[in-house]
Amino acid sequence: MKFSLKPSLVLLFAASLAFVTSAFTQGLPPLGPPQKTDTAAPPASLSVEAMNADLKAARAANQDKRYADAEALMLKDTAAKPGQVYLWIELGLAQLGQKKYEDAETSFKNVLGTGPAAQNQAASGGFYAADGRGTHSGGGLAAPDATPAKHNPEVEGISLSSLGEIYIHTNRIPEAQAAFDKAAAANPAQAGLYYSNEAVFLFQINNAPAQLDAANKAIAADPTRARNYYFKAQALTTQATVDPKTNKLILPPGCLEAYQKYLELDPNGQFAADSKSIIAAAGASFKAVFKPNKK
Repeated sequence: MKFSLKPSLVLLFAASLAFVTSAFTQGLPPLGPPQKTDTAAPPASLSVEAMNADLKAARAANQDKRYADAEALMLKDTAAKPGQVYLWIELGLAQLGQKKYEDAETSFKNVLGTGPAAQNQAASGGFYAADGRGTHSGGGLAAPDATPAKHNPEVEGISLSSLGEIYIHTNRIPEAQAAFDKAAAANPAQAGLYYSNEAVFLFQINNAPAQLDAANKAIAADPTRARNYYFKAQALTTQATVDPKTNKLILPPGCLEAYQKYLELDPNGQFAADSKSIIAAAGASFKAVFKPNKK
């Protein structure tokens, strides 16, 4: 038995086949619901002016402790322009402010060229176009096609010291100490500040031995900063004993002198009352140990 199509059905089948073939060759979806057209500009089209505006807004947000706002803004911009170090710095600071330590660590490593974004940039033949005009203090952005430049001291200093803070919060003390040492070496002008901050962070987690080491380094780098002496004295106070006969504190060597120096530099400072109370508990007095500057 032979089976044949009527001429009208043959024509209908041919027309349908032609429509489907045309749809494929012209890039149109032959089946399924209509696809939405994305009319938004691609992230890579962000201009330098737009990035600078976002960077300024993120810095203001970080300063106001609106860390989530800064993070959202910088996540967008770093996705668009992963080669701009200042964007990663502000992102890292925002994440650090929210205690997102793992994310912040990745961001600061991207600044230093050791994170995944930096490795992807290097693999594609690019690197960071830092223009050397500052970071958190208000530097601008280089053009996306600018010639790659080495990181400036402030960029490396803030990134390494921020990594040090992250390592302290995540109980990686040797790594933290190494990071702060590298920050001080990269930006010697701010070494005293980096070590002073390290001492504070170590004080917050009650690591007196490491705090003492950081405070001594801070004093060596900047002997004019009062709080360095307080945090040295406070770390040494953890080694104090009590005289059973007099019930007075027996302070270890260098402790009383450190409290003295703190009060000499900042007699009405934040830690003045605490310093005086420790001196009194040791059976001394502020007047007895205080040596006014000679005129």
